[in-house]
This record gives sequence, structure tokens and C-alpha cells, in this order.
Amino acid sequence: MLWFTVDVGLIMAEDAKEPQSMRMLNIGDAELFVELSKAPSPAEKRVTELLAERIKDRTGVVLAQSSDKAKFRLVIGTVATHDKVKAFAAIRKEISELGPDGYCIAVDGGKSELYVIGQSDSGVVAGIGRLMREMRYEEDQLDIPALQICEAPQMPNRGMYLWARKHFFGKPDQVDRYIEELALWGCNGICFWFEMGMFNSFESTEKLNANMGYGNHKNTLPASDYLNMYRRFYKTARRMGMKTGLLMVVNDAYRTSPKEMRIKPIIGTPNCYLCPSKPGAVEQMIAWQEEVFKALAPIDIFNIFPADPGGCSCKECDPWPTGGFWKVAKPLGDRIHAISPKTEIWVDTWHLNHPTFGGKDWKHLVDSLDWSKERPEWFAGFEVAMAPHHKYAGMGSEERAYYNKAKQPLTVFPDISMWGNHRGMLVNQNYWKALQAELNSYDPELMKGGWPYAEHWNTDIANAVFLSWFWNSKKPVGTVLDEYAALYFGPEAKSGRALLELLDDSNKDPNRKQKIQETLAKLDASVPEWVKRDWRWGEIVASCRRFK
Repeated sequence: MLWFTVDVGLIMAEDAKEPQSMRMLNIGDAELFVELSKAPSPAEKRVTELLAERIKDRTGVVLAQSSDKAKFRLVIGTVATHDKVKAFAAIRKEISELGPDGYCIAVDGGKSELYVIGQSDSGVVAGIGRLMREMRYEEDQLDIPALQICEAPQMPNRGMYLWARKHFFGKPDQVDRYIEELALWGCNGICFWFEMGMFNSFESTEKLNANMGYGNHKNTLPASDYLNMYRRFYKTARRMGMKTGLLMVVNDAYRTSPKEMRIKPIIGTPNCYLCPSKPGAVEQMIAWQEEVFKALAPIDIFNIFPADPGGCSCKECDPWPTGGFWKVAKPLGDRIHAISPKTEIWVDTWHLNHPTFGGKDWKHLVDSLDWSKERPEWFAGFEVAMAPHHKYAGMGSEERAYYNKAKQPLTVFPDISMWGNHRGMLVNQNYWKALQAELNSYDPELMKGGWPYAEHWNTDIANAVFLSWFWNSKKPVGTVLDEYAALYFGPEAKSGRALLELLDDSNKDPNRKQKIQETLAKLDASVPEWVKRDWRWGEIVASCRRFK
């Protein structure tokens, strides 16, 4: 992976007479024109709109409508689609060496043309996102430092799993924008779970008002409304060059499921779920999941989830990994593969090391998919849990070594939302470093990325941290926080960064409470109004109020 950047501030400190090529570009109204290809992709057009919106919102500066009188031109595109990009790349070896979804940013203070070049649509979007984080936003002026950056992601699957509950789905417009913002951080996939246990049936259109599904949450929407929301969000993701992912619990079922097919109760699982050992149950589960899959197609990644929720405690399904789970997972994977051969199908092992779900039997499942001659053609790899403080979902060093030994592709399902949750923005650098250590304990040749699990809006910083690690798994947490503070606190980035340190759940400063209130008051009086218009400001303030 290639990565380099020129830090203008450091160069200027060493030499007051900085080279012209290192100068900051100061851009005013109608001085910057964005030049796309003659036939730009939807992702290129949308990311240009987002760039223009952000610049205008934060500075008041509008982009030039034509190149005739513009002082600067920002050329955006890929080598395959943009002639000017192709010509520029011909003299830049690092661009031709870009890995999948990589990008290059070239800003020379002595030249009027700036370049953001992507290896793909996703790379273009990530490159513009990085440029946005490097920009400095002043009133009536946009500043861009001299930059020479080339970066390609370490892992191909850089997704986010948003749990389909009121915290997200109550604000669909905000979810659309959030998917776009995740793409700007280098995310290339969005995943949802269609939770059958929340509905009476696939066809039901009646609005419900009852507690149901996993965790017995209140749901008032019919299945048709959820399907429409999923289609909407997938459309947003695809427009940004992202993949679509669907997670399905292996033995999930509707509330009106046949009682004669139901499970023997097991922890964390609604009683309407079906038992794979009951006659006709496997065929019914596959038919239901096929129905959902086809309704949301095309799906790029399909994840078969095993437990919590999921599972059955009857003797015919015990041990669950090889006795019950695989009875459904194998024919389900076969069916999804037959419908959509290009869809990646991953087998999740969350919670399978729990005594109730087979204890050590998960190893037999791993072994069968590692060495068996019957290993299915569709098997893309294992999705493994990352939850250092979870008694069962967590993976110890011995378990991680077992997966490394199996030599099968891996993705991760990190717990960034459930552990230590509280009102307001979550900040916990020690916990994140523990997650990073786990991520890097897996063989990098096997690790293909993952789907961090977000339950609430307050995991936003954790989301940015993990997406950054999918690009570079050794990137320090502090560096990501620096970028985050610069992007969302603007000219008050230094004070904003200090506040994030104080809000860190692992901060032990005895004067923490007083310092939090003082720093918040300073920011409240000094940040530009655009900072407060962002929903993240509300999460930050809510976090601070915990210390009143």
C-alpha cells in the first residue's frame, strides 16, 4: 500500500520561504471549478454535489459554474473514464500502482489544477472524503494545503451494519445522508438485518403496536415499510459506489409461524423461531429467506447469522453449530448461491462459543469448512466476533489462533455499540485499542474487513475509527481522532480534540468534570454555526451533560 502526504505546516516551520508548490491554496467565491468526465458516474456526480454543499455550508463559497473564469480546477475521476485523469496518471507511477478502491490526491500550490483520482467509484468518493478532511473552512474562504497522497485500502470489505431500529429508522433522511458520509470515510458497504420476528408475515401491511422480535422492542411498522426503507437505503449506497449487505438469522421466523415447527426455547431467541429438526421447518425457513432476498436484490453480500438471536435447545439440534445451525445454513447458502452466483455468502460464528450454543462445537464447524471435501462452493469465509469484554462472544487468543490455522477468509463483527453504552457520543480509546489489537492478531492475508455493529448515532467516532482501520489496520486511534476533530470542529479543532480526550470513558483526570464544562462553554461560544447545525454537536453536548 502506498501512502504519503506533505505537511505544509512542518515545511513552513523549517523554511519561511516555502517553495511555491507547498503554498496553501486560498479559494474564494466562484474560483474553484470541478471538472468531471464527459459521462460521470452517479457516484462522481453525487460526491461533487456533497463537496459543493459542504463548502457552501461552512464558508459561503460557491463553486464556479464554468471553467472560463475559474482560478482553480479540481479534476475528479478514474483513469478508465476521464481523459485528463488518464494523461495525468501516465506521468505518475504511484497512480498506476493503486490497489482496488484506492485514491490519489494531488494539490500543488504552484499549479491551478488539483486532482482526486480513484481506482473505482468507491475510491473517488473516499478520495474526496479525505480531501474534505484536509480542507480548512473559513468565512468566505476555503483553504486547501499542498497535498500528495496515495492510499489504497488494506481490506476489501469495509462495511457498516446499522441495526434496523428506531434509533436509525426513525430518521430516514438522516440515514441517507449518513450512508453518504460513511462512504466519505472509505466505507464501501452497508448492511441491514431483515428481522422476521418483528412482523406477522412478509405480506402483512397492517401497522402494529406491540413489543416483538429480538429484545422485545416496540414496532409499529409493517414488513412492507421496512422493505421499502431498505430499498431506499440500498439505492443511496449503490449511488455512492458501495456494496449492499443483508444479514439474516438462520432460523428467524414471523410471529405467526407454525407452532408445530417452533424451537424449544433458548436464551436470546423469540419463541416464534423455527427448529431445524422439525419436519418441514428447514424448507419453510429457506422459502422465507429467499422471498426477502429476492425482494431486496441485488445483494452483494449475504451473511448467515447463527445465535443471539437464533438457536434451538432440543436434543436433535444439539450441539447447535453442527447439529442445528448447519442443517439450515448449508441448504440456505446453496439456494442463495443458485439465485445469485455473484453474491458473497459468509458464515457468522457470533456467540457459538457460549455453552448453550455448543461450547467448543464451533471448532467442528470450522474444521468441516476447512478440510472437508464437501465444503460448499459458495462459502466466502467466516465472520468472527470482536468483543473483548463479552464473556462468550469475545474471541480469546487460542480461538483466534484456531481461525488463523484454518486458513479461511475472515471478516469481523465488532461490538462498538453494546458494551459500555451511554447517552451521548461514545469515546473509549482503551477499548478501541483492544479491538485494534484483536483485529491485528488475525493473519492479514486472511482478514478481509467486516461490519462494525452500530445501534445508535453515538457510535459515530467508533465508526470512523474502524473504517480507518480497514484502510490501514495500524493507524493510531489518536490520528483518527485528530482527523475527526478537524472535520467536525473546524477552526476550533484543538479545543474539540481536547474535549474528546476529556469525554473518553477511560479518562481518569480528577478534575475531569470541571474541565469538560469549561471546554464545552468555550466551544459553545466560539465554534462556527455550522458546527452546531451538525447532529454530532447534540451528541457531544449530551455526553457533556452526563458530568453536570
